[in-house]
Amino acid sequence: MLMVVEVVSRTNSLTDIRDKLHDYPRMGIPLYVVVDPRKEKKSVTVHSDPSEGPDGVRYRKKVPYAFGDTVTAGRWTLDTSSLKSYPADW
Repeated sequence: MLMVVEVVSRTNSLTDIRDKLHDYPRMGIPLYVVVDPRKEKKSVTVHSDPSEGPDGVRYRKKVPYAFGDTVTAGRWTLDTSSLKSYPADW
């Protein structure tokens, strides 16, 4: 697998933001792109460079983007200008 792109769930966000962030680098996934459409967040974060360190295998590079930015993830670019956030009443 070359990359995982995940949209943060409104009901289970910690799994996407915390748990998978630790699991995927250990599984050898080189890129983890987290799309967070929650109204108060509205961001895209690219995690890369999984490698061993004193705290174990972790992504060593993190690049944040806002909705609307052109996101670079490895050899791919993602146009985020049409991303939608969760409705305010969710």
